[in-house]
Amino acid sequence: MPNMLMIGSAGRNSGKTLFACELLKRLSERHEIIAAKVTTIQERNGTCPRGGEGCGVCATLDGRFSITEETTRGGTKDTQRLLGAGASKVYWLRVMNEYLEEGARAFLKIIGSRCPVVCESNSLRHIVEPGLFLLFRGVGNETAKASAEAVRRHADQIVVFDGTHFDLDPARVAIMETRWTIGGQLPVSKPPMTGAT
Repeated sequence: MPNMLMIGSAGRNSGKTLFACELLKRLSERHEIIAAKVTTIQERNGTCPRGGEGCGVCATLDGRFSITEETTRGGTKDTQRLLGAGASKVYWLRVMNEYLEEGARAFLKIIGSRCPVVCESNSLRHIVEPGLFLLFRGVGNETAKASAEAVRRHADQIVVFDGTHFDLDPARVAIMETRWTIGGQLPVSKPPMTGAT
């Protein structure tokens, strides 16, 4: 999907949503941009992927996957922040890991290829080959979660966040027609992953 910028994360507080919001604030005046977030659930009643008490995301999933459109701007949830930053639409895919491909296909059908997309996900990289894949990590966070390690070699760039600044200036990320670039350069093609579209 050359129109997709996929943003992955090695762990919490990596700045990925902040980076996406900075891009949306700057680019949404000139481009219609769809934003998306993918939450992959390993076990319906398993350990919370965020640690500690669960937020209900896993337990409230009915069926194999669920796709919802965010309608609240400016709240604190990632999807609300993305909408408030200027995304024309924001979608959230919650999917059981074993149905990731099925959920992704339904998700991609909704998103389409007519305009640029910013998508927060690690696991979707197993199914989709985006135009640009950035993997974020926080300074001092050397231990990456398993979903990030599994796709790390496919990242076009690892972006480090120190809590305030990124080692990749968001102003260098641009859109050429509907494709994402860094500094006006299209990324070098990576070897395809099994099942990537």
